[in-house]
Amino acid sequence: MHSFDAHYDETGAARAERAFFARSAKELRPWSTFGIPALLAVLATVAVSMSAPVSLVLSCGVMLLASILMPVFSYFARSHQAAKLAQETPVRRITLSTEALMIDMNQQRIAIEWTRVLHVWRAHGYTLLVIDRLTAVSIPDASIPDAARAFIETAVKTSLGTRSQPETARTEERH
Repeated sequence: MHSFDAHYDETGAARAERAFFARSAKELRPWSTFGIPALLAVLATVAVSMSAPVSLVLSCGVMLLASILMPVFSYFARSHQAAKLAQETPVRRITLSTEALMIDMNQQRIAIEWTRVLHVWRAHGYTLLVIDRLTAVSIPDASIPDAARAFIETAVKTSLGTRSQPETARTEERH
């Protein structure tokens, strides 16, 4: 078991969140990020070319605009929220056990089982433990002792090896 204090900074937390959001859009949810706007653009073009009712053309246009603007809004809102959380709670206690990662902050404990971690990514001085296509836990690299880093990577790889569907944990550096 490993335990350490993680020291967060607003700028780094925001950059790491933006990096996660952009990478997850490309790698974990490309259809919803790029496919839906493309489909709606084709649908709007076909509707215009076939002289469809104005209400259908407007509906397609509004949905197309929303499918483009919502991810852009989320990109900035999520990074702002990460910076705000880093400002409010700059030091968080991280505890690593064989079963889970635990984060203590503001008199709350958040436990995340290793089986929920899909990938270990690195971005802008942070280690990102990817939970799903929209969620990652970030830990500042400077705060992670070497033994704890090795433990995290082993715990994730081991948990991926015990799942029913074969997956591989990827640890990659992106800047």
